[in-house]
Amino acid sequence: MNIRLQAGLSIDMTPTYSRQSSRGIVMNAPLANDDLSKRLFRDLGNAEAAVLGAQEELSRFRAPVLSDQGLHGPSDHDLARIAHAEKRFAALEAIIADPFQVMVEVYTEVIGDGGKLVEKEQLWYANVDSSANEVFRNGSSNVAVLAWTHPGIQIALSTDIGDCRDVRASGLKLRSVEPVAKARFDSAIPAISAVYQPGGAVRPRPAAQQKTGLKAVKLHMTKDQVQAFVSRMSGLMVVTGAPGSGKTTVAFQRIRFLFDQQDQRDPGGRMVPYTPNATRVFLANENLAGQARDLLVNQLAIPSFVVEGVGDFLSGYLEQTWLYKHNARPRQRKLERLELAARTAVLGLSDHHDLLRLWEHYESQIADRLQKAPQADWAVRAEYVEAGAPKFASALVRSALDAKIGQDPASSNLSMDALFTKVERAYTQTRSKMNAVARREFDEAFQQWLYWAYDPLTVLANYFGARESEAAHRIRRGTGGRVTEAKIIEDARKEWSDRGYGPEDVPWLAWLLRFALPTSTDPQDRFREMPSSLAPAKTEGMRWTHIAIDEAQDLSVAEASLLGSLVDPDGALTVSADFRQIVSPVHGMRNAEAFHIGRSLRGRGAEQIYPFARNMRQSKQIGKFLQGFYEVSFRERPTFDVNSDLEDKKPQVIIAPPQDHALRIKQLVSVLRRSHIVSTIALLQINEDQQALNTLRQELEAINVPLAPLWAASGEGLLTTSVERIKGLEFDACIVLGLEGVESAALNFTLNRAYVALSRPARRLALICSEYPPLLRKLDKSLFDVTQS
Repeated sequence: MNIRLQAGLSIDMTPTYSRQSSRGIVMNAPLANDDLSKRLFRDLGNAEAAVLGAQEELSRFRAPVLSDQGLHGPSDHDLARIAHAEKRFAALEAIIADPFQVMVEVYTEVIGDGGKLVEKEQLWYANVDSSANEVFRNGSSNVAVLAWTHPGIQIALSTDIGDCRDVRASGLKLRSVEPVAKARFDSAIPAISAVYQPGGAVRPRPAAQQKTGLKAVKLHMTKDQVQAFVSRMSGLMVVTGAPGSGKTTVAFQRIRFLFDQQDQRDPGGRMVPYTPNATRVFLANENLAGQARDLLVNQLAIPSFVVEGVGDFLSGYLEQTWLYKHNARPRQRKLERLELAARTAVLGLSDHHDLLRLWEHYESQIADRLQKAPQADWAVRAEYVEAGAPKFASALVRSALDAKIGQDPASSNLSMDALFTKVERAYTQTRSKMNAVARREFDEAFQQWLYWAYDPLTVLANYFGARESEAAHRIRRGTGGRVTEAKIIEDARKEWSDRGYGPEDVPWLAWLLRFALPTSTDPQDRFREMPSSLAPAKTEGMRWTHIAIDEAQDLSVAEASLLGSLVDPDGALTVSADFRQIVSPVHGMRNAEAFHIGRSLRGRGAEQIYPFARNMRQSKQIGKFLQGFYEVSFRERPTFDVNSDLEDKKPQVIIAPPQDHALRIKQLVSVLRRSHIVSTIALLQINEDQQALNTLRQELEAINVPLAPLWAASGEGLLTTSVERIKGLEFDACIVLGLEGVESAALNFTLNRAYVALSRPARRLALICSEYPPLLRKLDKSLFDVTQS
């Protein structure tokens, strides 16, 4: 398939007709509000013109001819031309298949030439599968079929007819949008099937049944979602809200928005490019990895390589930055599950205050060890003494004595960047007086000494090892009191003192090195042989300009602070989180404060928080039950609304003795399987207990209930798993076990896990309990039905 860019092609992204135009109202200008027949005639003609125009453009399309690639491959300009050609080709194919799905007639204000504000009347169409703006001719008029990501389209669709939406704060050329009319099309050719505002339905089709799973909502976002979607193209954006409110979807769709609409930014200041190579998506919850990749790749045309698992990335980061470990080594033996959980709780339940206190301890260690520079081997070796090493060592001592302790990690006086700035002259003079061999040996010796001065494992052991009562409390809450806290703490101290560390320590070691090591990738701007802390966050020399983090509440504070600090200072950091949905008893954070520690983004006003208020996953009945549960559990009013468009049955509470649970489950599954709206059913434990679940599975198999493999999140048969393992997923129906023990459970975040369990089903919810749950006595009894055996 040969494609090329049409020579001299210039596309007007916002074809318009001025209100003051002497030509009068033409076919594609907004019509009178009550003129439905004219709109139908116009839109059908424009649909046909768009298809014909796209076919003509496609027939002339050729691949861009690349310049001489030389040794380094295609230039950035060539890569941009290829990406643009591919995007246009896909858009034209989409328009030929189905020209557009929405129409908006709007009054807009746009920044024109010379910064002047221009008022315009505009007619726009949008294609749900297009990431390019295309303009075709229909007689004397233009037909603009825009990308679904176009901010004007999204704002118009989410704004009521006649209301004017001011978007000056978004940093876009577009400053305001007032919709005059709009329509949503089931089809545009050969005959229109649509709903017009004003005008009503024309040949409407029945609404398709809602399916569970992560899916794009490109042209169907709520007003809250659109506000977040088209927000400023730089800075920190935190998307929060109820389960099923679209946090993940909108965060991912914003990646596509930044790719497609970056040329719509209002010029001014440094504007970084947003490209796949400079974008990374970190999944704090690996349960969603498969669905996340499917959404990104198949629905948003974003390559899968942008997705990174947090654990794998941090392990690789530590290997790239901790080059000389002074005999530190990863743990060789495998810990028992409870022991590992206990060790994880000590660090994983820390808060942002621990980050600041740990960093202060780290600075004290660094300052103390830098003052020992005159006794270092590299400072007393004869040939280095002749080159001026003692003078350089004295400069290090002075820097340590003058440094102010307790700064934010990003502005620390004792980072290697700050230290290099203070001692660069003495350091450079010392090295310049050595021959090549001596200089190489000096660099190696000094590197090893620096890694000793900035050793992250020592301070980790000293800080957490000294906080025994706090560690014991975290272990007790994280394991439900099922281990001996003193033994766990003693073992951790011994391992650290023997220079050992485990996977639970890796994020913290990496975090310390992130802010200690040099940031420059130019060897001339840092101590030689020391790696750059930003090198792992660069692709082909470019620092990542957009980082998106999903389910951020499941990160530790060290992970959050480190990942957030890697983005370009003028780039974008998109975070989706619901801090009521922490599911791990040993790992997670209660707020977004960690993202403020060590942050790289410029400007105090670079943060925006968008709470999504509508639970769109669940039926009205389950949503109301979840609201009631939220209020009695967390003792505050729920921050979300229910989905009033989806009606179904009330949640069902079944009180039965444990020996009857298997039979009750079989009866429920049998009924649910006969429903045309239920295809996925999950049996969920609130607090994971593998032994109890294995026993229940044996009882279910004995009465011929088909089961999926243990812990499976998809597949044939009844899914049997725990809340922690299916966090982020959704099902048509859920059977939840263990609500009666939630209030008395010793395990951390049990209420949060119960909340997550109740928010997984879209259509049907059943709770099987051995006794009446105390929590439900506080709920409005009209919200659920009770069956007692």
